[in-house]
Amino acid sequence: MNMIAELLLTVVCFVAAALIPLVSLSLIKGCSWTWSWTSCSWSWSSSWRLPFVTLSLHDSALGRLLSCFNSHRQRVLSELVDDSYPPADQEQEPCEVNEEDLKVLVSHIEETDGGPPWNLMMEQSIPSLTYKAWYRDPPLGPTQYRTKTVFENVSPEVLRDFFWDDEFRTRWDKTLIHTKVLSVCLQTGTMIVHWIRKLPLFCCNREYIIIRRIFESASGYYCVTKATPYPSIPRLRKPKRVDVYHSCWHIRPGMYLTSFLSRFLFTSRSLLRSSITSKTYLSVKPRNADQQMGSEVLLFHYEDIGLPREVVKMGVRAGMWNMVKKLHLGVQVYSMEKANDESPSYHAIMAHITTKLPASPSSIMYHIPEVEADENACQNPQEQETEFIVQ
Repeated sequence: MNMIAELLLTVVCFVAAALIPLVSLSLIKGCSWTWSWTSCSWSWSSSWRLPFVTLSLHDSALGRLLSCFNSHRQRVLSELVDDSYPPADQEQEPCEVNEEDLKVLVSHIEETDGGPPWNLMMEQSIPSLTYKAWYRDPPLGPTQYRTKTVFENVSPEVLRDFFWDDEFRTRWDKTLIHTKVLSVCLQTGTMIVHWIRKLPLFCCNREYIIIRRIFESASGYYCVTKATPYPSIPRLRKPKRVDVYHSCWHIRPGMYLTSFLSRFLFTSRSLLRSSITSKTYLSVKPRNADQQMGSEVLLFHYEDIGLPREVVKMGVRAGMWNMVKKLHLGVQVYSMEKANDESPSYHAIMAHITTKLPASPSSIMYHIPEVEADENACQNPQEQETEFIVQ
């Protein structure tokens, strides 16, 4: 009897060892095995239920818990979708770039906006370029950045066309993977463009719809760009649209201290501060007679890409100087191509249409001459090659 019992136990263990993988597979795949006495064989069915158990999930406590969880998850997702992605018919009409935007740009350039103090973030230089950047964290909104970049041997007109030329930008800015002109105004030079930018690591791409305009005065060019609603392009989950975006810069004939005074400033800062105020500037001097005058770009920028402040600042610190060096190389190539009389792009042609100011915005009441509306002046440039996609 003992031998028979041991034999039966061995057979049961063997059968159990053979059935465990099959049962586990049925649990994962949602299939069940059944024995047919008529055909003396096993068969399985994909019923998406637990095998050997007649339990209705909807009638059990576990089923009610799962059902409650699913309904709550769907409700939260629907609320997020409703709040973040309004229907196209509720989207606001595109905004305008006007004198209020110019006031904001000038106040930040001259540091008269009354905001928090600026903190130095970076100070770098290479041959023919000097770069300095500051940041500050306002009580509300994303981190704000202010930079001063001096380019030697580059005119303000070249920089104006360069920063406006999205077609050429895809050659040096590898984060820009899609750009398209949505509409233009041939009277004011206002453009609405569509961008998609690639973010590093785990972040999904970001979508921008930007309206921009250039103001021209005796002191240089004031370039204003900001985010704008655009009902014709519906929102998608990916890429994520950036609604808070403001990037403006002032391009003027370069104003910085000569190399001799820069060394003197480094060795005796206190003496120089006592004799030269912070508002005193000197023209860019060429290092030799063959070189041309330089240009200075004062930038004010902020945007909300949906990431924590400290994460964004860490990324800016790590990648900004490398981006500036790529920009500098792009300016040099762009300047050489323009010197070779290569045909300008559609974007560069639009950069020549500016709004003329009677004087420097800092010395007048920011009065912008009114322009009569013309239905034919603002249009969608369908006949132009205005869309560029970088694979």
